[in-house]
Amino acid sequence: MTQDRKQKPRALVVDDEPDIRELLGITLGRMQFDVETAGDQASALRRLGAGHYDVVLTDMRLPDGDGGQLYLELKARDPDPPPFIFITGYGTIERAVDLLKAGADDYVTKPFDLDRLVEKVREV
Repeated sequence: MTQDRKQKPRALVVDDEPDIRELLGITLGRMQFDVETAGDQASALRRLGAGHYDVVLTDMRLPDGDGGQLYLELKARDPDPPPFIFITGYGTIERAVDLLKAGADDYVTKPFDLDRLVEKVREV
């Protein structure tokens, strides 16, 4: 049996705060994404190694590293990683800009405007 419907795009949300993961999961779900979440870098790398994602939203600060390390590690494995959008606090904006120069797609600052984040996801 062939599948006539287009598969939903897949998103991975990486944040150590369960409320943020839930909020972003609901928001992306409303955008017709199939959403998976991870609470740390190690879990995110396992998920990224096991399947394809159309976009990754990651906090910069994770309990076992940072979102930048996650991006750079994935990019070392795959020269064409999925689009990455970083969620960053004031102290890590310089790091986010450095990652943009390395090929990442965008970043939003905390506290983030949900509508602006949705706009960025649509752009990538």
